Amino acid sequence: METIPDDAAAGPPTAASPTGPGDGMTTVAAVIRATRTRPLPPTRLLADAVTRAGLWERLAARAAGDPGGLAVLLTPGTSAYGDPTTAVGAPLVEHLIDLLYDRGYRNITVGAARCGPDVWLAGPGLREACRRLGYGGHTPQHHAYRVVDLSEDVEPAGFPASSVLHGSGMARTWLAADFRINIAKNSTHPEFGYALCLANLLGVLPHADKHHHYRARRDGAEVIVDLLGSYAPDFHIIDAVVSSHGCAGSYVGKPLRTGTVVAAPDGALADLVGALLMGVDPVSSPLNAQVLSARGLPDGYHIDGDLTPYQGWRNPPRALVEAVRRLPPDGRVHRLFSIASWRVDPNAAEVTDPALARLSRFLTTLIRVADENPAASAALCTMVGAAASASSTVRAWRTGYAKERIRLRDVSLAVDPDAYTHRDFDRITGLLQPLEEVIDALPADAWGMRWQHVGHSILFGCARTVHAPYAEFVRRVDISQAISYMTDYLGGRVHVVSRDAQGRPTRQIERNLYLAQPNYMAFYGGPPIDVCKLESITYEERAQRIAWRTVHSPNDSAAYDDGSVVFLPADGGNRTRVVIRVRQRFTLPMTWQVFRPETRPKVRDPLVQDSYQRFFTRTLDNFEAQYEGRPYRIGRPWQAHDDMSAAELPTQRLTDGVRLLRSTASQVLTAPKLPGRLGPDGFWHVAPGDAPARSPVLEEFREALRPAVTGFWQGLREAAARDRRSRPSP
Repeated sequence: METIPDDAAAGPPTAASPTGPGDGMTTVAAVIRATRTRPLPPTRLLADAVTRAGLWERLAARAAGDPGGLAVLLTPGTSAYGDPTTAVGAPLVEHLIDLLYDRGYRNITVGAARCGPDVWLAGPGLREACRRLGYGGHTPQHHAYRVVDLSEDVEPAGFPASSVLHGSGMARTWLAADFRINIAKNSTHPEFGYALCLANLLGVLPHADKHHHYRARRDGAEVIVDLLGSYAPDFHIIDAVVSSHGCAGSYVGKPLRTGTVVAAPDGALADLVGALLMGVDPVSSPLNAQVLSARGLPDGYHIDGDLTPYQGWRNPPRALVEAVRRLPPDGRVHRLFSIASWRVDPNAAEVTDPALARLSRFLTTLIRVADENPAASAALCTMVGAAASASSTVRAWRTGYAKERIRLRDVSLAVDPDAYTHRDFDRITGLLQPLEEVIDALPADAWGMRWQHVGHSILFGCARTVHAPYAEFVRRVDISQAISYMTDYLGGRVHVVSRDAQGRPTRQIERNLYLAQPNYMAFYGGPPIDVCKLESITYEERAQRIAWRTVHSPNDSAAYDDGSVVFLPADGGNRTRVVIRVRQRFTLPMTWQVFRPETRPKVRDPLVQDSYQRFFTRTLDNFEAQYEGRPYRIGRPWQAHDDMSAAELPTQRLTDGVRLLRSTASQVLTAPKLPGRLGPDGFWHVAPGDAPARSPVLEEFREALRPAVTGFWQGLREAAARDRRSRPSP
């Protein structure tokens, strides 16, 4: 019997495509460092770094003899919120502008790349923040430049349908630039481990609420990969003259004079060098790991400089990084930690959310002392770890019992459509056919379902005859979307490769996300099912069929998830038969891997049978619901205007609750004024018309309750009257 080869779930054949311009120039990462024996000023560090990394040759090639007409955009990281240590210094950027002017480049714009928590905390606007950082519009040599907000004047960017940014725009300044130079601050990050050139690119995206749109709604690593694929910067610089290190150097400035500037035409290469200088693994950051996996490093690159790690440098504790990564990005706790970790102006924060301001002061103080104080470091890691465990428990509970409260996900296709030919799609049916013959020959259980373990995977089949005319059923239920009709579907992306004469998809690539299966696996740390599939669709007169095979699992949740769905006419076309056959092998959580269920078939088999019976019974129900037009989707969809406001933060609700409690307590505890007056004889005199004062709170409660009580008695009287009228006469 022919089976699907073991490499069916392997990723597409990807070459290490360079992220540079591909113009034949050698890709050089220059590392220029000041030392005690060679104390270079920052301006000299910058000039030497960009020269040795080939900036001027690349600019000249792009300018084609007209440097004055070349639109050059600089995007320094200006994410500081009252803390210049976490931002790229204006003197370094302005010196680069002077160097550009000296070579004839006069059309220069500074596009502020900002990732601060302005959405939640009142503070200076972007231009005011840039002014505080020293970006005044003129260099010391009196060369003019513009400062623009990259979240304004947004135009459609034309991201492809396979991109997670499909439908998103970009600032006109970014789209119109002829040469983009990305300038990042050298700093640590409590979640990524380090944040350099690639992380700085999150700031150039247009939405002001970066966390909502590029961390919660979408995966930040996918966003960076797709941005590089469409509108990549042409040159990258790391400002490590004075760096910010420690537990959360990107948020809470902790300066360390490192006297270094790194420059390279490729962002992934620049970040690799920057990570090595910090003494960390370059792929320890999920942003950089995904870019390196998807795009690789340039061919034949060269590192020019010394990579000895910085002396006295402190990276975030591994326990802290792991704890923060366990916080669901679309959850409130992750958002609250991201906001409260910034060093903010407490006076501004008091206006909108006093509880958040107090939490921010506590958390930033703890972060600041954690590097030198082991007790503070342990407290910080324990606090975030406890929050992560609580968030994971809540998410696991929602997976099983409150699926409507789980956010859907916007994702990219995660594979290169050009890596596959039509033959790859046309082979799917032949690969599945021998497995389907085995499934059809298996005995059916009490629910009419057939299943069997084969190796470490499961063969499964089920069918249902629906009371719906075949012609009408296939008109309402699109076979090409059959996978998205399955239960616990969280979202995905479809890329159509070919269509038939009627415009129907015949070959397509699809990425699908589902809740952890079975749902109770979420309590053991089981991840969502995330798979990318090649799909072949056929439309015949008396059958419609979609067949698929898995080619990639971005989170390694599945080794196999192959199968087919067939619509067939039954009872002469008066009804429709839906047949599902699959071969699946999902990755078990570590707890279950230790348990080794394959060695305990008497425990394993009933669990497998129950989980498959539940999943595919609900899936078949979904097909019927789609035909009947009934809702069946789970999860909460994202809206284009659905920015996360401060009202969604737990601290805001706590603040509102405290205010309500104080208001109520002040009214209740206020001593009411006694009726009457104290006479000269020492006795209290009360006139017949005096009435005792009532508490305003009780009065409000009484007035609020009056309609309900009145309505109850009125309804009771009306019901009694109806009963008397309807009572038969004796």
